[in-house]
Amino acid sequence: MPGRGAWLTPTVEAHDQAVKRRAYRRALRLEHEPDTSAVRDYLEALERDALERDEQARDRDTTEQAERLMDN
Repeated sequence: MPGRGAWLTPTVEAHDQAVKRRAYRRALRLEHEPDTSAVRDYLEALERDALERDEQARDRDTTEQAERLMDN
């Protein structure tokens, strides 16, 4: 039975390192390198979403601080 599961830290850096080391091919026991562009796209989207959430949280914190200062 060809292939098996492969675990990856969900970051673009880990993906790029796995591609460079040909870890996908080894972990999945494939003869050729798989096309992992969809995985990279997904990881980039995860990182974009995380940055947006962080920015929204920072904005919310700043707004709350300003409101507290105005109340005093």
